[in-house]
Amino acid sequence: MERIEYVMQTIDTERQLSCPLCGVAGELIYDNLEDRLFGAPGLWGFRACPACGALWLDPRPTRASIGEAYRTYLTHGRVNFLTTLATDAIRRVAREQAALVYGFGRPTPVLAQICSLAARLYPGLADQTDLLVRHLHAGALKSGTRLLDVGCGDGEAIAFLAGLGWQASGVEIDPMAVQAARARGLEVIEGEISSAGLADESFDIVTSSHVLEHVHDPRSFLAECRRVMKTGGLLVTITPNARSELLVRHGQHWLGLDPPRHLVLFNADNLAALASDVGFRDVQVKRTARAASLAHIASSGIANAGHYSWGKWPGWRLWFKAKTLEAGMIRDIKSGRAEGEEVVLIARK
Repeated sequence: MERIEYVMQTIDTERQLSCPLCGVAGELIYDNLEDRLFGAPGLWGFRACPACGALWLDPRPTRASIGEAYRTYLTHGRVNFLTTLATDAIRRVAREQAALVYGFGRPTPVLAQICSLAARLYPGLADQTDLLVRHLHAGALKSGTRLLDVGCGDGEAIAFLAGLGWQASGVEIDPMAVQAARARGLEVIEGEISSAGLADESFDIVTSSHVLEHVHDPRSFLAECRRVMKTGGLLVTITPNARSELLVRHGQHWLGLDPPRHLVLFNADNLAALASDVGFRDVQVKRTARAASLAHIASSGIANAGHYSWGKWPGWRLWFKAKTLEAGMIRDIKSGRAEGEEVVLIARK
């Protein structure tokens, strides 16, 4: 018999007993989980779908109350890899890597050699660069190509993409992040993609990074992305992998669960099936080990202390262990022996 002992929550909730993707009744696998990152109130559980393998939050915040889960949350752009691009020099190196590997401009000989060496010595640099360029190559960049980044946070990503030559804009629900993005001179609409007033078939490329797992209705979200895309347009969506080896290792302490903000977690198969059902074609799903070292460090912190503080130095021993684990995961993904920490959906309308 399931044990559910949720206390009174200040965030209004609703039950989600069946899989949001395929409708099959789910099995409770974790319960009485707290917000281990930003201290949102309440206790939460996760169910697993025996049919498609999705994981989802139950209970979950209602649409009207979901904002309470983000009251102290660091917005998207302030907590991902782009925050490490703190100086003009580091941004220059990142752009050099984009030129060297992905064809965005002409690489500078000396910096190109440095980036090439760094890619060989530092596990995960290629995966981080993939995130920066949203898994796009310069061959997709043509004059007038319009790119929309959904859930763009404070605009770090679209600023970087615009610097590579894209006509990039964004949509973001966090008003403070929107204000920060606009202060940079970026074109960002406040709201959800469904309420942003975007015209049909107005973008060549639509991207999102770690957004899909936050929405109540992933099917409608992908349908909206498809609606605003031109025929033949490209979709790139990055989201945590529900089959991650780190979930197996850390269980309920895995960073990727992130209750109460992560509502649905996907795997390569059900994400591809969902995209096909929505009407996308040429569907492919890649696996990456991006940020696996951070996930291991944070998950270890959650297991040991019950919470994790962003930016806290873990110590050399744990850092080295995490980087070694990430390097092994990268090798295993290439050989087909690992699922990875993220899945990346790439599809066309």
